[in-house]
Amino acid sequence: MKDGIGWMKLFFSKVFVLVLLSIFIQAGTAIPVMPFNFDEIKPQDLQDSYQPGVLLVRADGPAEDTASVLSSAHATIGARVLEDFSASGAPGLQLVALPEGMSVTDGVAYYSVKSGIQYAEPDYYRTSAIIPDDPDLWRQWGLVNTGQVYKEDFAPGTPGADIQAASAWNTTTNSDVIIAVLDSGVDYLHEDLADNIWTNPLTGTHGYDAITGTLEPMDLASHGTHCAGIIGAVGNNGKGGSGVNWNATILPVRFLNSFGTGTVSDEIEAILWAARNGAQIFSCSYGGSDFSQAEYEVIAGTEGLFICAAGNIGQDNDFEPHYPSSYDLDNIISVAATNAHDELASFSNFGKVSVDIGAPGADIYSTKHNIYKPDPVWRDSFETLNNWTIHGNWTLNTENFSSPPSSASGLVNNTVLNQTEPPVIISLKEPLDIFNLTEPIISYQLQMVGAYSTFYIEASNDNLTWKKLEYDTKPLTVLPWIYRECKIPSDMMNAPLYIRFGADGTFVMCFLDDITLSEGYGDLVETRYGYMDGTSMAAPFVSGMAGLMATYAPDVSYQTIKEAILKTADPIPNLANITVSGGRANLSAALAFLKKPEPEPDQISLYPGWNHVSITKRLKAGNDTAFDLFGQITNTSGHSVLKYAHANWTTVPAEEKIAPLSSYWIYSGESQNITPKSDPNQSGTYTRDMENGWNGFGVVGTGYESAKTNLIPLGDNWTYVIGYDAQSQMYDEPILRNGTGNQSDSRILVPWQGYWLYTTRNVTYQVTI
Repeated sequence: MKDGIGWMKLFFSKVFVLVLLSIFIQAGTAIPVMPFNFDEIKPQDLQDSYQPGVLLVRADGPAEDTASVLSSAHATIGARVLEDFSASGAPGLQLVALPEGMSVTDGVAYYSVKSGIQYAEPDYYRTSAIIPDDPDLWRQWGLVNTGQVYKEDFAPGTPGADIQAASAWNTTTNSDVIIAVLDSGVDYLHEDLADNIWTNPLTGTHGYDAITGTLEPMDLASHGTHCAGIIGAVGNNGKGGSGVNWNATILPVRFLNSFGTGTVSDEIEAILWAARNGAQIFSCSYGGSDFSQAEYEVIAGTEGLFICAAGNIGQDNDFEPHYPSSYDLDNIISVAATNAHDELASFSNFGKVSVDIGAPGADIYSTKHNIYKPDPVWRDSFETLNNWTIHGNWTLNTENFSSPPSSASGLVNNTVLNQTEPPVIISLKEPLDIFNLTEPIISYQLQMVGAYSTFYIEASNDNLTWKKLEYDTKPLTVLPWIYRECKIPSDMMNAPLYIRFGADGTFVMCFLDDITLSEGYGDLVETRYGYMDGTSMAAPFVSGMAGLMATYAPDVSYQTIKEAILKTADPIPNLANITVSGGRANLSAALAFLKKPEPEPDQISLYPGWNHVSITKRLKAGNDTAFDLFGQITNTSGHSVLKYAHANWTTVPAEEKIAPLSSYWIYSGESQNITPKSDPNQSGTYTRDMENGWNGFGVVGTGYESAKTNLIPLGDNWTYVIGYDAQSQMYDEPILRNGTGNQSDSRILVPWQGYWLYTTRNVTYQVTI
C-alpha cells in the first residue's frame, strides 16, 4: 500500500449516506428531547440531642467475657438492660436504662472508666431530612427533564437536569435486590407500591417496626412512603408515577415515628433486622449532628451499601458533620439535593470531602401515605376534661378545636433564662381495653406552637412505668391542626393501657382533640401522591440506582457500584468543589460503566466493509504514520483511507502522521484486528481546531466516558455526535447535547471508534492528560 496506489478509491455511496444524514439532522435542530425563616434554624445547645435515661454501652473482648463484664458494670449502679444486640449481629452492644437520678452525662462518665467497656454513649436522636411541602400533582423531573413545566405555577425545568432514567430504562428496568427503606415505615397498601413490596414467605408480613417490635411497618407520616415511591413505584402500570426501579423489592423497616424522629438504638435494630432478611441496599433519609460509635460500627460491619441523605440546613458537612452521611466508610454514599435546573438546592448540605454526589431533591413528586378511615373503639373529643388527670396549665378551649365543641389546651410559658414552669401533662384516668385488638392505633389531632419544645405520648400498663410511643423535639415548632397516629408496642398489648400526652419547652402552646383508639387502619378514603423537598428525596434516587445496578451487574462489588455512581456523575458547575464527584448522578452512564470492557492490549477491531476509527493514544515515534498503522490491513479491496477535513473528503497519504482527536474511514475485506504501537508516555496537552459544521472526531484515552463528559472542552458549542456500527454497516442513533432517551448525551463514546461531531462555531478542543 505504501506506493499510494491502493489509497485512491472513494466509497461514494457512504459519502452520500452521510450527506443525507447531515441534511436530515440540520433540518431537525428543534428535535424535542421527546411567618419564620426555617432555612436559618439550626439545632440549639439548649436541647438534648439524645434520649434521656438510657445509654448505648459496648463491651470489648470475646463474646463469653462481654456478658459478665456488662452484667457487673450494670449491677454496681442498678442499671438494667433494655435490649441486647449481641444475638442480632452487634456482639457486646446493649441499650441500658440508667438508675433513677443518674444523668446521661454521669452514666457515660461511669461506664467509660470501667474495665472491659469499649465505649458508652447517649442514644442520640435521628431525624428525617425533609422540608415539608403541600402535595401538588404534576411530573417527575428528576427522572426525565425535557424542560417541561413540572409543577403548577413553576418555571420549566432545564433539559437534561435529571438522572437520565429514560436512557437507562432502555438498558434495564429490572431489579431483584432487596432495598431496605429505613424510615417512618411504608404504606405497603398504596396502589403504586403494593406490587413492589417485600413479603415474608412464612408470615405474609411486609417488614418490621423497630419502635413497636412488631412485623407491622405501616407508615404513619408519609416520609417513608414518599422515599419508597422514588425508589420503586411500579413502572408502566398506568397509575401515579414511576420509581427509578420499575420492579423493585422494597423492604419497609420503621424506626422513625410520625414526627420523623427516632433513636440510634432503634436504627441499629432496624439495620440488623433488614440485613438478616436479605437487604443489600439501605436507603437512609435521616440524620443528626452527633457522632455515634455504635451507629458507625454497625454500618461498617453490615454488608451492603448505605445511601445517606446529607442534611437540610445548608451547611458544609466538612466542618459540621451530619451523621450517618459523614462517616468515612466505603459502604456509604452521601447525597446532596439538586433542583430542576442542576443547581444545589438552597437547603442542601454539601462538603468537598464528606458529600459524594448530588441527586434530584427539590419539588419531587412521589407516593404518599394514603388516607384511611379507621374503626373507632373509643374516642374523647374533649367536651369536658373529666376523663383526664391534669398536671400543669390545661384548659378547655371553645374557640380553637378540630371538632366541636372544644379542645384541650396546654400552655408552658418559660423564658430562656428561667425554666421553672413545669411541663404540661394530661393523663387518661382509666386504662383502655386493648385485649381483643390485633392492631390497636392511637390517633389524635394536634396543633402546636413552640420554642425549644418537646411533645410526647407515653403509655403504661401499670400507671407507674411509662414508655414513649411518639415524641418530637425541635428548636421551633409551628404546626397547624394535623392528624397523627401512633402504634402500640408488642410488649404492652396484653394488659390494660394507660396513655398520657405531655409538652415542655421555653414556650409551648398545644391543642389536643379527638383522641381515638381504633382497630387497624380501616377502609381506604384517598390514594395520595404529592411533592416533597429534601436530601431525604435525593438519597432514594441513588438507592434506586444502586438496586438497579446491582441486578444488572450481579458479580460486581458494592464498592464498584459506588465507584460507578461517583465516576459517571454529570459534571455540574454548581457542585464543583463542594462534593466529591462534583456532579449529579447519571443512571445511564453508571450502568454503562459497569459493563465497560476490561482494558485490553491496544488494538482496533475491523469488520468487513467500511470502518470509522480513531486513534485514542499518541503513537510511538517511528510507528505513527498512516502506513505504519493501516498498512496492517490485509485486504482493502483497493479502497483508500479517507478523512473528512475542512468540509471536504481527502485521501490520507501513506506518510501522514496519525494523531488522536481525528477520525479515519478505512475499508477491510474481512474481520481482523490492527495494533497501534502506543507511546509509553501519554501525558501532555492534546489540541484540535474544530470547524463550524461536521468534523471527524475520536476521544483521547481509554476511559469509557459519556459524550457529555468527553465534550466538556467544547462547552455548549456542539449539537450532535453520531457513531457508526461497522458490524451492521449502519449509523447509530444520534447523540444530542442535553438529549434524553436513546439520544441522551450520557451515552458512552468508545475508545478507538470514530464519530461525526457537529459544532456550532469554530472552536478549539483541548484536553490535558
